[in-house]
Amino acid sequence: MGIVDTSRALGAFNEKCKRKAPFQSPYIVQRETICQPAQHPFDGLQEEEIQYLLLTYGLFKPDAWRRAGKLVKKWKEEGLYEKLEKEYQYLKKVWNGPEVPVYLYPFQEGGSFLRESKENKGGVAFKEGLYLFYGAPVKEEDWKAVLAHEYNHVCRLTEKNVDMERVTLLETLVIEGLGEYAVKEVYGKDYISPWTNQYTDKQLSKLWIDKFMGNLSNRERESQMDFLYGNKKRGLPRWAGYQIGYKIIESYHKAHPDQNLPRMMKREADDLVKGSSFPLAESE
Repeated sequence: MGIVDTSRALGAFNEKCKRKAPFQSPYIVQRETICQPAQHPFDGLQEEEIQYLLLTYGLFKPDAWRRAGKLVKKWKEEGLYEKLEKEYQYLKKVWNGPEVPVYLYPFQEGGSFLRESKENKGGVAFKEGLYLFYGAPVKEEDWKAVLAHEYNHVCRLTEKNVDMERVTLLETLVIEGLGEYAVKEVYGKDYISPWTNQYTDKQLSKLWIDKFMGNLSNRERESQMDFLYGNKKRGLPRWAGYQIGYKIIESYHKAHPDQNLPRMMKREADDLVKGSSFPLAESE
């Protein structure tokens, strides 16, 4: 497993788009060339479901096939697939992580259905594998941050034997916090996302008490997205959940310096939060 050479399927998609009939939708071409069940690690998902899932999390829109083709050509010239493989093997060794397939695809310009993004990068992790969506980099080699963040998720999901779609909001916050804290630990502050420092501690504390504490047992994934990405109607600011997750891990580590990242990755979410600067209700 490891890094999957997606350039072949992406190249086939690009060539078919060049030759397609005027009435043929590039969405169908994308589905037929890069979303086949045999190409992905999901049991029971059909090509339409795979395409929808990947588009939701950041896969490039099929209409942008020309841009996607240029990106893939650049990746091949720069040896990005080989660089990813080397870094993946390093992280797997450091964290004693599982062997999973890693897929690289062009990033959805303007952001995915879930979120807007100016970073030209994103990803999604499952126990079965992880997906990196990458565009024109803001920083040289910032693909490392995406890989580390998402692979850390895989390690956590495997360690706790849980699926991302079924965990509580509490566990989701910890998973996201560990993922970004891993980026800081491995590559330094220059590679962490801007959302790690978007709100003051006072603002986060109020949000935690007013909005988050009463919803920590929530397992509805769609609702959890509001807490992570923001929802004005619910009084949830953009990226607040991500920053809270990061601050949970950061404050826990500050209070427990003997607990390194691999140790924190094994701890229960309740323990991490209780040992952080974010209080839990008596019933939690």
